[in-house]
Amino acid sequence: MHNIQNPQASEERVKIAQVMAGENATLHELDFQDIAISTNAVRTIKKAATAVMQRFMPGSRPEKLTSSQAIAFFIDRVFWDQETKGLILCADVAERSFCLPIPSDHWHLKTDLGTIQ
Repeated sequence: MHNIQNPQASEERVKIAQVMAGENATLHELDFQDIAISTNAVRTIKKAATAVMQRFMPGSRPEKLTSSQAIAFFIDRVFWDQETKGLILCADVAERSFCLPIPSDHWHLKTDLGTIQ
C-alpha cells in the first residue's frame, strides 16, 4: 500500500497541531523513532487511543489494544512545541485528526541517534 502525501492535507494537519499549541506556536516535526516517552505518557496515549477507537472505529476492539499499538496509533504526525518544549502526537483517522499533548517532562530525545552521514 502506498501512502502518497497530499501537501494541502499535510498543511491542514500542521494547522490542527498549531491549534493545540496556540496560533503563534513554532512547531517542528519530529520522527517518533528519535524520541523516548515516559510510562505515564504511554498510559495517557493508551487511554486516548482507546477512547478514539471506541467512539470513531466501531468493531475495532480497543480492549485488546497493547501499549505499542496505542503508540503506533498516535504517531502519524509528531511535533515539538518550541515554546513549551512539549510534544503533540497526532493520529489521522478517516477524515479527522486527533492530537494529544505530551508535557515536556514526559519525553526526551534519544541520546544515541546513530551515525549521521
